[in-house]
Parts: sequence; structure tokens; C-alpha cells
Amino acid sequence: MRGDQRSIAQAGGKPVGGGVEAVAREATPGANRVPVLRPSPVLALLFVVVTSYAALGKGFAYAGVPPVFVGEVALVVVGVAVVVQPMPLPRNAAAATAAGVAALAAVQLVVDRLGATVPVVESLRGLAPIYYAAFAFATYALLRRQEERDGRVAVAALVDSAVARAAPWVVAALALLAALLLAEPDGLPTWPMSGTPVLASKPGDIAVALVLTLPFTFGCGVASRARTIGAVVPLLWSLAAVLVTFRSRGALLALAIGVLAVRPRATRVLRGAMAALAVVLSLYVSGVSVEVRRGREVSYQALADAAASLLGTQPDDEIEGSYVGTARWRAEWWRAIWDDVTGERMVLHGHGWGDNLAVRYGVVDPGTLPDGQPILRLPHNVFFSLAGRAGVLVAVAFLAVPVLSVVRSFTSPAVRRGPPRLVQGARGAAVAALVTGMVDVYLESPQGGILLWTLVGYLWWATAMPLRTAAATDSPRPGVAA
Repeated sequence: MRGDQRSIAQAGGKPVGGGVEAVAREATPGANRVPVLRPSPVLALLFVVVTSYAALGKGFAYAGVPPVFVGEVALVVVGVAVVVQPMPLPRNAAAATAAGVAALAAVQLVVDRLGATVPVVESLRGLAPIYYAAFAFATYALLRRQEERDGRVAVAALVDSAVARAAPWVVAALALLAALLLAEPDGLPTWPMSGTPVLASKPGDIAVALVLTLPFTFGCGVASRARTIGAVVPLLWSLAAVLVTFRSRGALLALAIGVLAVRPRATRVLRGAMAALAVVLSLYVSGVSVEVRRGREVSYQALADAAASLLGTQPDDEIEGSYVGTARWRAEWWRAIWDDVTGERMVLHGHGWGDNLAVRYGVVDPGTLPDGQPILRLPHNVFFSLAGRAGVLVAVAFLAVPVLSVVRSFTSPAVRRGPPRLVQGARGAAVAALVTGMVDVYLESPQGGILLWTLVGYLWWATAMPLRTAAATDSPRPGVAA
């Protein structure tokens, strides 16, 4: 029965139905008829939604009628489709931890509402990073059902092929958004109900998506159908990476650590370091310095300052003043939350899921803000956000879920000998998302939370042992639908 247990690693680069990049073939009558593999409609919908989050970030996340956006609609549709049939459940430590966190958070929500002074919408809004975990369980269940029908190797090839086809367009969108972030032009179109710019994004959002698409941008088989695309996409990826580096130090850190997690091998790390050094030397030798809005510039000195501030080797008076101010008030806010956590022993409880931590700790005064202006609520650090609202146990367990999932992607026998590109990209993006979540309101937002949990669900499926099904050994192998 060894053939029944072929791991997902075999789909990483070996031909499946004519190759991972295969185009659907028409079935021909006779003994050599080749069936075409197609995803379930719900799995296809989930792919489109998550790809849009990766490509467009905040601009896509806030399409809808507040407080119901595209993510909430997708959650309902996917959730209903999953629970109407017997639901396959993941069996690993990360999934068990996620279920435990969700159960504890549900109990806390009930207790909060008993004496709540905030609208229920605010409580549910605060609970978002927890209930987004449903995307992980749904992703696992949908992939497992597809595997029952078509076999592990074919499904791995299907997903890998779909991401490979979408990656060039995602990278092009990221390059455009990165350029807009630096230029900050006026008059961008906005969504009619939420008022959010359609092309809005953040440097951290772009950094996470760049890490996700890295294995599909550089390496063998990239854009094999069009040589022009194959040459342009890596340039666009590099351009976007450089632009977000100048825009945000947090994005620089997320990009660096995420890329390292994608393919942590000495030779690949050395190649990445050489490429980064080439960019730095080019800026240094050319002396290029481009001024952009808000006093920012694209230059060697700006890049050096960003690296120095991250490493803590530059005095405060030599770092950009606005950055120092931001870092200081955030650090003071985090310290105040931690003092409450330790002083009040907030292990199983916090201030409540609907609590505005900015108002509680005096960071903002609602009475001084103009009517209709969005109010700051969270401390730009997912650990302190969760610790302040739900207690340190929820905060630690929440972070443990993606960490355990990433570690399992390195140790699981199913992928150890050669993981598919999406496993590499997913674990790197998960790490980058955690880094971004430590310096921004990212995992509490749909473009970050939904993307992370979906990738976690994929990693659960990819690292699980293959099912013993007839489809796993059926021949001929199915082609992959375009």
C-alpha cells in the first residue's frame, strides 16, 4: 500500500497531469481518456477571496456595507458549505490550541455581555482575530474533501497551479500599491459605503504578500508560458520590496524574516543576501536620492537609517523624528497594558472584547476628535491587544497556533523531503504576518487575519498524512483545469 501514502512532497516539482503548470486537456473517448480535475465551487470562491486580500490588501478588505464586509460574507458562505456535510477535522497541536482559544473567547464574550456598556457590534468586532480562525478549519475541510475525491498529489498540483497562475497578477498589483504608498497621490477612488480608498494598502500588508509569492516569482518553472512575464515579474517583485522597505521599518523586518523562513538553506540565504547587497551598493554608488511626500526619500542613507533604527544602533536624535515619537508612545502604551496584566493577574480575563484600549489608557480623547473621524482602538501589537482585552493566556495561545503550524511544515514527513512552493510561501507569509502583527493592527484586520488563518489551514492539510482513497492510486492522473 506504499503507493497510497504518496506524500504531498511528490507534487512539489514532479509532473502531475502534464506538470504543475498544465493546462486542462479535453477528455477524449477511449481507454486513454484523461479526466479534468476541477476544484469545488466553494474552494474556488475561497481562493478568489484570499487572492484578492493578498493582492489588494485593505482596499479589498473594506468593500461592503459597514460593519459587514466581504470577509464576513465569505465566512458565512464558506462556513455553511463546510458544516452541511460531515466536517473533516485536523488532528494536530495547533488546531487543538486554536479550538481551545476559540472556546475560551466565546465564554469570555458571554461574560462580557452580561455587564457590557459597549454595543454588541464592538464586541464582535474585537473578537474578529479569533473567529477568523474558522477560515483555517474551513480551508482544511475543503481541501480534505477534495483529496477524498481526487487524491493528495492531484489536489496539491491543483492548488499549486492556481497560485502560480495568479502570482504574476498579484505581484503587479503589489508593485502598483507600493508605488502609490510612496507617492500618496490625491483623488484615489473610494468605496461608496465605507469610504476606504479602493487602492489602499499598508507596507506590512504588501510585505506579507510578497513573501507569499516569492517561491512563484523566483525559481524553476516560473511563468513558463510567457518569457516576457517571466522576466518582468521578478523585477516588479524586487521593486515592490524596495519601495516598502523605504516606507516602513516594520515591513523591512517582516520581509527579511519571512523570506528567511521560506527556504532556510545556507545557499539560498547567501543568494538573497547578495541580491540585497547589490541593491544597497547600487544606491550607494549611484547616489540616487528621490524625495517623496512627508519628508521621506528613496536613497542609500534612508535605507541605512531604517536598518540602524531596527538594530538599535542609532541614537534617537539621528532617527526620523516622527518615527521616534511613534515608537515612544506605542512603547509606553504597551508598558501600561503589561502593568495591568501583571498587576491584576489578567490570565483568563481582560478588559473585554469590545474595550477601546486607546481610550482606556489615555492615548486618545474621543471628545477632541472631529465627528466621523475613525478613532484609534488598538495598540498596534496583537499580543498586547489580546492580553489587554482577553488576558495573557489567549494572547500566548493565539500566537502559538501559527508558530506550531510553521514548525510542523519543517518536521512533518508529508513535506519534509521537498515541500511544494505554496508550503514554502505559506510558512514564510505566516512568519511575516506575525512580525507585521507586532507593529501594526494587521491580524485584527480582515486582510491580515483572514489571509493568515487560511494559510494556516492550508499548512494543516499539507502536513497531514494522505488519505487512503482509491483516487490516490487511480490512473491515468487527472489534468489540472485552467
